[in-house]
Amino acid sequence: MTTRLLRRLSPLAGCLFSVCGWAADTTPNQPAVRVFTSPWARLFSGSESSFSAALTYNSDLARHPVYVPTGSDSSEIRDKYNQRLLLSMQYSPMSYFFANMTVRMPLQDTNKYSTDFVYSFGYDDWHPGTFSLVYGNYNDNNHFYPASGDRHTYFEQGAWTFAYKFSLPDSVEKHLLINKEDALICQVGYSYVPRYYSLADSGIKRNKSSLLASCGYTLLQHYFLRVSSFYYPDSQQQQPWDYDYTYSIGYVSSYLPGAVSVHYDNYTGTRYPWRSDANANFRRGTINLSWTLPF
Repeated sequence: MTTRLLRRLSPLAGCLFSVCGWAADTTPNQPAVRVFTSPWARLFSGSESSFSAALTYNSDLARHPVYVPTGSDSSEIRDKYNQRLLLSMQYSPMSYFFANMTVRMPLQDTNKYSTDFVYSFGYDDWHPGTFSLVYGNYNDNNHFYPASGDRHTYFEQGAWTFAYKFSLPDSVEKHLLINKEDALICQVGYSYVPRYYSLADSGIKRNKSSLLASCGYTLLQHYFLRVSSFYYPDSQQQQPWDYDYTYSIGYVSSYLPGAVSVHYDNYTGTRYPWRSDANANFRRGTINLSWTLPF
């Protein structure tokens, strides 16, 4: 039981099914924020190539118990900074259709059993006034070499997210922007997970739903802040690791191949200030340094 829980509490390198907006390298007065339903799509949005790749160094801010597979039938719980090297690969055959896979290799306790992956696919246009439909599986139980009796992935535990991106009215936006060249794009959506693990029931449950709203702000075309908020119509479906909100701040040099970005992300089990277990979990967040490969 403890092992299974820790596998779900382990901080993820991605956004799970949260909404992400990043700054872009654009000309003045051109919308700079790019908001994506898929968390990894933002790394490749400036590439004209059908295939793109990126490397990311990912590290927790604080030590915490980490589930470490050591063999097909063995594992350990270790208290450490969970540092990982991520290789993200994306194929975009046309328009804003895409398929993405990220391989996550720990920099300590490295072995074929501890290396895992996340993946997503769908249609995701960053422009305001567009809809997106994306499937994302960012769970910690996707393994190339799974434990005995486990599957490589549990497709039914991924999230389907339908969202709509929009700009705020000019009468509102002008009071929120610090500079004329800054930009703000928001998104609302609905996520559905066919199967999910329930801590209270110690087993798999069906049909988890959540509503989401997100905004991404670009400062001076390169610095960004994004905040996402979530609501669970059935509060019993929200697990301790399911967040009320997420937040991220950072810098990106451009969206072109060879670009570098550094950002802090927090996708842990945050709770709103008015809740009895309110927390922002700042030290449970991660620092990320990403490089889009120049090809």
